[in-house]
This record gives sequence, C-alpha cells and structure tokens, in this order.
Amino acid sequence: MVGSKRSGGRPVIKLDREVARGAELSIPRADLPPTEEHEYYAFELVGLAVEEEGGRELGQVSEIQPGIANDVLQLDSGIALPLVDACVLQIDLESLRILVARGFAPS
Repeated sequence: MVGSKRSGGRPVIKLDREVARGAELSIPRADLPPTEEHEYYAFELVGLAVEEEGGRELGQVSEIQPGIANDVLQLDSGIALPLVDACVLQIDLESLRILVARGFAPS
C-alpha cells in the first residue's frame, strides 16, 4: 500500500501494484492507523453483544453491511439496526457491548 486518504468519510487506499478484481486485501492489525474517539473499525464490532435501553438483549453483531445512507448492524438474531447516532447510543469495546435506543428493534 502506498498511501491512503478519506473521501466522503470513507478511506481510500492507493496500492503500489496491480491486483486482480475481487482479490481479498488485508494488512496486519498492528499496521492499521489508530482510530479517533468514537471511531471504530467494522471488524471490532463483530461479536459484540447488543442491548436495548432497559436491558433487553437483542443478539450479537454477526456482520456490518454497507448501506447507501448508512451501514447496518446485522445481528445473529436476524435483527438489522442502522449504524446511526439516533440508534446506537454507546459502543463499549472493553465490555464488548453496544447499547441501542428503544424503538429500533421489533418487539
């Protein structure tokens, strides 16, 4: 990798060699730039328990799906939650937990 920059809030990476379309690109975690406060890499959220205000457990994050307006937390329970401030109130990597607002998950 030669360098990177941000475009529309998403990182853009310039490679120093040709790669086949669809090839998996990876770098060691230790080589990732540190995140700012309230910024997370998608892989850090996978596996976290998701809890609604009031204590109702909703499931664990199984994947982050990119969306047009925002990314989506896909839970192992089948629930999909928008990754937006109105929904996601707190992400706590130390306690492996995401707190979400009421009203976004089905009852």
